[in-house]
Amino acid sequence: MMHIALTIDHKFVRFCAVTMVSVLKNNRPQDVTFHIVSQSLPQADCDILARLASSYGATIAFYDVPEEKVSGYVIRWEGQRLSKVVFYRCVLSSLLPATVSKVLYMDCDVLVLSALDELWNTNLTGVALAGIPDAIQVNPVHCKRLGYDVSYNYFNGGVLLLNLDYWREHQIEEQCVRYYQRYPDRVIYNDQDLLNGLLHEHKVLVAMKWDVQEGLYRIPKGKNACWRPPYLETILHPAILHYSSRKPWQYHCMHPLRHLYFEYQNLTPWKGEHVLNRFRPRLHRFIHLLPYTLGLKRSKYLKL
Repeated sequence: MMHIALTIDHKFVRFCAVTMVSVLKNNRPQDVTFHIVSQSLPQADCDILARLASSYGATIAFYDVPEEKVSGYVIRWEGQRLSKVVFYRCVLSSLLPATVSKVLYMDCDVLVLSALDELWNTNLTGVALAGIPDAIQVNPVHCKRLGYDVSYNYFNGGVLLLNLDYWREHQIEEQCVRYYQRYPDRVIYNDQDLLNGLLHEHKVLVAMKWDVQEGLYRIPKGKNACWRPPYLETILHPAILHYSSRKPWQYHCMHPLRHLYFEYQNLTPWKGEHVLNRFRPRLHRFIHLLPYTLGLKRSKYLKL
């Protein structure tokens, strides 16, 4: 059984459904259990997700996070957009049943575009998690801020294979709280900084294809429009596509693979829903794209 954890609130139910469908269409649904982690999620939302999982033959379970589990955390980055939901991945080891030895955590702004077996079968012996580098080239600023050598790299928090047995044995959940309280000045990017700071020595890194972020599709500064990256295969055939910055459901999204999102959304109860169905967002997008259309600005993204 492949266990997948998704942490949400009411605002992210639709996006959670899209991620779920992308998993189910590209894996064996009967081998998948979704663990939906939230806080006071309305029953109507639970029913929608349960029906979706059931229609494919997958299993689903819901968990309510007690406030005291995340009361010590504060959102420091993107506080206007994010909530304490981002810290729910730090309490999965105590929320999920002890019989679940590992779980694949994913943000709800990802699409799974291939079978997950290879990632799921990553060897986690003696480590807390498997993660994906946050960028092609490690940003030494993150490592310096968190107080460790750049050779350990810095992983993205959007896709994590968590060794829950290791977390329970080494009380990682409690260590997260202590680290956060001890180094509040280090933790800027919320849970991502927290987990990197605490577990940089206790992780393995896997291929970039398992968390292909938006930045990989952008043309770097100083490169011309004909530039092609050496990692072209990764961005043409992502195993997990992560809309980590501009979201497809935002009117100004220019991601070259944004259309894939709506192909999967059309397999959910939100079929046909799009921000551009409304006049004002369409007008805003037209104005936003006009400088690029007129050639006054160069496209930020690669032409695939």
